[in-house]
Amino acid sequence: MSNYGLDLVYRPDLPALIARWQREITPQELQAGYQAVLTAADAAGCSRWLLDLRRREDVVEPAVNAWFGTTFAPALRGRYAAAVRLAFLVSPLRAQQAVTAVVSAASTDCRIATFTDEAAAHAWLAQAEG
Repeated sequence: MSNYGLDLVYRPDLPALIARWQREITPQELQAGYQAVLTAADAAGCSRWLLDLRRREDVVEPAVNAWFGTTFAPALRGRYAAAVRLAFLVSPLRAQQAVTAVVSAASTDCRIATFTDEAAAHAWLAQAEG
């Protein structure tokens, strides 16, 4: 699936939903893209997501970070059999920037980590909850 500058692939062998943004996008496209990820994850019953942001060097607007932290992430609580694990894959340059929305542990059971290496991201996604 490709929409909103986003390619989505479910890999049941991993198992993970892989979302790769292919270009710079608007805040509206980003929100629509996250909704598309959610729809695909719901269809697959998949709580492990690799979000590849390497082709997006834009700095996300504070309003989008606020939306992610207060609206999107809390909606994931209890949605799947296991807590949602979000692995953000970023370029080394972007890894030096603050890119991850602040998500309150009180409002969501998401696990979030940022990686510059895709193999490390997949290894983290594959970990059992502990």
